[in-house]
Amino acid sequence: MYTALSFVTLLYAEPTRTNTYLTIFVGDIITIIPFNGDRSDKRSKAEKSFKEIYLDAINEARSQTQDCGDYGVKPPAPPLRWNDDLYQAAYLHSYDMAKSDTFSHEGSGTQYDTVAQALHPGEGSTMKERIEYSGYKDWSQIGENIAAGYTTVEGVIAAWLSSPGHCKNLMNPDFEEVGMAEAIDSDSRYGYYWTQDFGTKQQK
Repeated sequence: MYTALSFVTLLYAEPTRTNTYLTIFVGDIITIIPFNGDRSDKRSKAEKSFKEIYLDAINEARSQTQDCGDYGVKPPAPPLRWNDDLYQAAYLHSYDMAKSDTFSHEGSGTQYDTVAQALHPGEGSTMKERIEYSGYKDWSQIGENIAAGYTTVEGVIAAWLSSPGHCKNLMNPDFEEVGMAEAIDSDSRYGYYWTQDFGTKQQK
């Protein structure tokens, strides 16, 4: 079975009235997040929505000390909140990768790249474009994590935690919200495609 991981993070800066975007980290790695803080929830996995399952699993990882290799041992990080705008952005990209049989933070630019078709047909969409197009605006920091070939949420989280860069990103206490989505196409190289979009809004 083939598998793959990658991530990217953006920070927002506003030195004047002009918005400036700075890429501060790109690498062949990944990341994650989530958990509603209610550990008294005893419902079975079958009774929970996939959003709750993703959020619980990710925040479970954040709730524990993690050894991030070259980046050191990271203490538990605050749980993240689920955000449907970030989920929408994540789903659009997972769907695009699965249907176009591609694996990149840049959209395929094909008919399956919905955001690119709306904004600039023929060119692939960017993470920032997908997140803002889905309604997540006025952010101070956003990030995207992609993975392919992992058949379960437990598997993809374990893969992220085993990579120092992904682990560092996963345990980043500065992120506050997350959306995560999976798309499947049995005719594609990897079969299963995951996107994790997370962010933090600007302080009002």
